[in-house]
Order: sequence, then C-alpha cells, then structure tokens
Amino acid sequence: MRSAVELGAARGICAIFGKWLISAVRRRPLPLQCALYSSSRECQRLAKEISEGAFDAVYLDTVRCHALLALLRQKLPHLHIVTDFDDLMSRRASFLTRNRLPLLAGHIGNSLPRLLRLLAEGPFARLVTAHEAAALPRIEADVVARSSATIMLSAIEAVEMRGRLPTASGVKVHAILPAFAVQAEPWKSSSPLRFVFVGGDDLLQNRMAIDHLILLWRTSRPQTPLHIYGRQRRRPPEVPGVHWHGFVENAAAIYCPGSIALVPALVRGGIKTKVAEAWAWGCPVLGNDAAFEGFPVRDYPLILPETAWSPFLLQPAAHAGVWSEAAHRGQEFIRREMSPERFARCWNDIMTPVAVRSARAPGALLRRAAG
Repeated sequence: MRSAVELGAARGICAIFGKWLISAVRRRPLPLQCALYSSSRECQRLAKEISEGAFDAVYLDTVRCHALLALLRQKLPHLHIVTDFDDLMSRRASFLTRNRLPLLAGHIGNSLPRLLRLLAEGPFARLVTAHEAAALPRIEADVVARSSATIMLSAIEAVEMRGRLPTASGVKVHAILPAFAVQAEPWKSSSPLRFVFVGGDDLLQNRMAIDHLILLWRTSRPQTPLHIYGRQRRRPPEVPGVHWHGFVENAAAIYCPGSIALVPALVRGGIKTKVAEAWAWGCPVLGNDAAFEGFPVRDYPLILPETAWSPFLLQPAAHAGVWSEAAHRGQEFIRREMSPERFARCWNDIMTPVAVRSARAPGALLRRAAG
C-alpha cells in the first residue's frame, strides 16, 4: 500500500491534509502515520482488487492500514481480515513523549521528502510524538474491533492491548513470535571472544544503544573488541577497540564463533529480533530487562542492568561458563518457541476463517492479499 507522498499527486496530498484537519477539529485526530496511508484513491483501488479476488482472508500490515480496513468492512463485512501490529505503536510513542526523546522516522522516513523528514525529526519531533501518543490508542482499538484477529510480536504488549479493550475485542488479540531457524550450534568456550552489536542508527533504539556502547568503550576501555554492524547515518566516531562494518549481508560473518551480542535496550516495545538472531546462530546475548521483553526464557543468566555489565566486558574469558549456558538456553528457546514450523502453524490457524477451516484439510494454503 502506497503512502500519499509515494503517490505524489499534490491534489491527493492536500485531500489527506484536509482529512486530518477535519479529524482534529472533531477532536478525533488521525495519527499522522495513518493519515499518510489514507488516500481514498489508493484505498478504493485495493478494495476493488480484493473484492474481485474472492480471497478467503486478507492480511493488513500495521495500524497504518486503518483507512483501508474501514473501507473493506463497509464493502465486505464478512471477510476474514487479520491485522499485524508488530509493535504497539502507541506505547512507544508514549515512552518517547514521557522521556522527551527525539523522533526518528525509520523506514517510513525514506518515503518522505527530505525537508519534511528534517522537520519531523528536528524542530517538530516532540510535537509529532505527543500527537501520535494521544491519537494512536483510539485508532488501535478501532483496528482491533474491525479486524477478525490482530497479531503482535510481544505477549506483554498483547496483554496490555487486551486490557484497554472490552472482552469482545480483547479475545481477538494474539501474540505470535517471528520464526528463526537454527543456523549454528552454540560455539565452544575456547573460541577467541569479541562483542557485537547489530543495527543501523536510523532507528532511535539502535542509535541510543550505540551511543551507550561507545561511551562504555571510551570510559571503561575493555580490551575485547566491539564490532558494530549496520548502516549508519551519522559519521562513526573513532574509539579504541570499536570496529565499524556497515551493512553485512552474510550473518555468519557477524555471528562467528566467539561472538557475544550486546543489547543495551533503552527503548521498550515489541521484541528485539537481534536477540533471537544471535541465539539462532549459537551466540549468547548480554542485555538488560528491556532487551529480553517478550522472550520468557526461564533462568536466563545474562539479563542484567548495564551497571552490572563491567565484569563481563572487562574479563569476558573469566565467564566462559555463563556465556555457554546463555547460548544453550537461548537456542533451546528458539527451537521450542520460534521454529519456522511453529510459526507457520500459528499463522495458518489465524489466517484460516472458521468456515474454511472446517471445510479444508489442515495445513491447506490460503490465498493472501497484503495491503
């Protein structure tokens, strides 16, 4: 589904601005990210395509598809529609607002004109996050009410969302972890050690984590190197022991034997897929409580506040047993809770309407339309 900016017509952009203005006057303001994807022409085009497609089920990606969902419910009231939230966006927007943190548009920013992105991430950042924090809860609740099912990555956020809703809507909220296939067995403790962080600084949570790690290496001066992977918008600083690699397509080069993933998560929300990725490659992860939110791994030994990291960073070889235990416990969780087979089974159940489920053999493929 294309945004108003991607469609490019000045008339359409003006119409969306007018729609947002009317919603604000009525004191039911649209979140800006929903307004961007509310083009009447685009929604009508997709609704027509879906109507003519005779689909069993339709998958919509995030709360931004709210306008399309509302139109589909008018035209096809009995259609099985599943909306995938990923993260609870209102929770993250509220966190940014409370903590007076900056806004980074992330991948959505790539479709914005440069000037608009600079304004949204600069002088208007706090105004935008405050607006989204106030506007998103109502729209999220409406999306859940109109959808046949709503999916989140984190069970914690699914519980929070259910708590905001009447029972009839709350039962439609589900949590499904993403799929990760095991790529390598946990490495042996004899491997040379190194620390890794994976993430580009176009996302606020990555930028804050990188800044925290750079400060640690400047002040504590660990002798074990830190390797940072991912595209960086800012110029990487030169810090002893810190190595910048940019984007690396081959994950095996990142999670080679001896690699220990560091995740000092300072922004809560969803799940940190970099944690699961490291476990799938047989690597331990050292992180704080926020890093492991949504991963109920029993007795995992490396959920520690950053204030307790120093012994592990300065003398990693002395903790070989802990690294090994963490790697094995993490990979056990991947095999049990995040296998591709479990993921496919959960999504097949969610995407299959009750009437179709009773008429088809288990595991039958569904035709799928994505907004």
